[in-house]
Amino acid sequence: MRIEMVRAVAMFAAVIGLTWFVPAAFAAGSDVRVIDRRVVMGTPATIQVYAPDEATGYEATRAAFARMAEIEDALSDYRPRSEAMRLVERVDEPVPVSPDLASALRKSARWHRSSAGAFDPTIGPLSLLWRTARLAGVPPSAASIEFANDVVGFEKLEIDSVAGTVRCRTAGLRLDFGGLGKGMAADAGLEVLRAHGLVRALVDVGGDLVAGFPPPGSSGWRVRIRTVEGDDDEIVLLENGAIATSGDVEQFLEVERDGETVRLSHLLDPRTGRAVDKRREVTVLVRGGAAPGADADALASCASVLGFNGSMRLADGTIDGWIRFHEISSGSGTGTDSGRTRRIPLAADPTWARVENGSVLVDGFEFSEGPVFLANGDLLVTDQPRDRIVRIDAGGGVSVMFEGARRANGLAVARDGRLLGCAEAENELVAWDEDGSVEVLASGGTSPFNGPNDLWVGPSGRIWFTDPFYRRSWFAFGRKPLRADVHRLDPDGTCEIAATDFVRPNGIVGRPDGSRLYVADLDGGRTFEFAIGPDGALGPRRMFFPLGSDGMAMASDGTVLLTGKGVHVVSADGALIRTLVPEERWISNACFDEAERRLVVTAVDRVLVFELPDDLAGDG
Repeated sequence: MRIEMVRAVAMFAAVIGLTWFVPAAFAAGSDVRVIDRRVVMGTPATIQVYAPDEATGYEATRAAFARMAEIEDALSDYRPRSEAMRLVERVDEPVPVSPDLASALRKSARWHRSSAGAFDPTIGPLSLLWRTARLAGVPPSAASIEFANDVVGFEKLEIDSVAGTVRCRTAGLRLDFGGLGKGMAADAGLEVLRAHGLVRALVDVGGDLVAGFPPPGSSGWRVRIRTVEGDDDEIVLLENGAIATSGDVEQFLEVERDGETVRLSHLLDPRTGRAVDKRREVTVLVRGGAAPGADADALASCASVLGFNGSMRLADGTIDGWIRFHEISSGSGTGTDSGRTRRIPLAADPTWARVENGSVLVDGFEFSEGPVFLANGDLLVTDQPRDRIVRIDAGGGVSVMFEGARRANGLAVARDGRLLGCAEAENELVAWDEDGSVEVLASGGTSPFNGPNDLWVGPSGRIWFTDPFYRRSWFAFGRKPLRADVHRLDPDGTCEIAATDFVRPNGIVGRPDGSRLYVADLDGGRTFEFAIGPDGALGPRRMFFPLGSDGMAMASDGTVLLTGKGVHVVSADGALIRTLVPEERWISNACFDEAERRLVVTAVDRVLVFELPDDLAGDG
């Protein structure tokens, strides 16, 4: 009988790909395990809690479910008289809202901003349209999507946090909190259990799990993350955190497109009004925090729309955990075609969370690159298409340092104070003196370079540089790419290949003590870490972070900055702390100004500067 109940509970929790395992015994020491089940927000919900006795346990679970029902009464778009539904009936007047609805709107505003609009609770008209389409088995017309999408927009809500009111600026609004409602309900349920003195608990609302402390004698609640194919399952231990999943396993619409069956998910992109048609299963784990369930739920919703690379922007320095993507490469979702599983590790860092978006230091470039500070505080930046190196002095004055700069890309300062550059005009590594005289340090010898791109100078004076192939307008017509490698130039002038097997290596940086080298394979979508031996030889590569980078910089504590579609701040152990996304521009490179507590980044036609807190230090 006990085994049957355990199996039933496991199946109950596995609706959208998560299974949690319960101990075989109902009692552990003086604690009794109590399981209570209800329906919350139209989905099965289960609470497991360890209590001194059954009466105490059930009293707490009843109170928890009552609190979760209050969340549903505030947020549901299925209940015609919920607070959210009544709010949108009153157009162009300030309406007082409950703390629960106000909290949901505050959380929504945060994720709407972080996701650049991929999360939007005003998506209700589109949700209703696509819900009807799935029932009919026919996708909505382009005209009906456009009509519904005209009503969608978070800016159509005027939220007055001081007065505690919300004004709907247009008729036809409909709120849909499906992207965080279950997580909020689970958070609220666990909070009630804790208020009753019961801290060993697990709340499951339709597969969104929020956990307190684990069962007695256990190091965590064991949760199995299941994939469609079942060949990439994973078991994790959850304690004082949350797990949420999102995908198209159950709710979808299949259509024929160009002779293939395409699955249209129930997940919608509010920016376009269209259903997500990329097959992916997303699982998010959040450790700690004030509302881990809501955070995990919202992150899973955002990530399902944004995809792997787009989800980098969701890190804001406040979340500890990870986002797991299982992407299915093709097929209609029957489980016959599997894709790959990738993970974005997340780390909370209150210091980086305080960094504000940057301001423009100087503009007017065609394509800015290679920022580096000289000893006197001057900043140098290359403009490769215009073949010049620009100097920005401490007072903000701008001048051309070198005209005809050999198509320099990445820059660095050598141990002897000379300026080093990856010069693509003749595919060389060069050094400039202050008077403009130049020395060619490496030109490839019998193995010509593709075009040195970026470089790093180690404490021993060794120079490491990447050599990808890019088709430049100044290259000879028909020039063929060579193998893209990383090279090392020793102080004695010896130049040799240091690492191979890249798609297109680009950004490169090392630790200040010279113990580690980091190489970003931009097109390969990976950044690798290598140990550096005493003789400069590199040890085996280790995947440091699942994203490539155009340029790189390093803080003195080992934090690495990766650039591209934003500035990705990655901890020394490879977890994403924060993504700074200034004006959606491509960020080619970055460097630290230690003296002035600034981070400088090159962003196509301009150079941006971020002011840093005093407890952040850079290494160039």
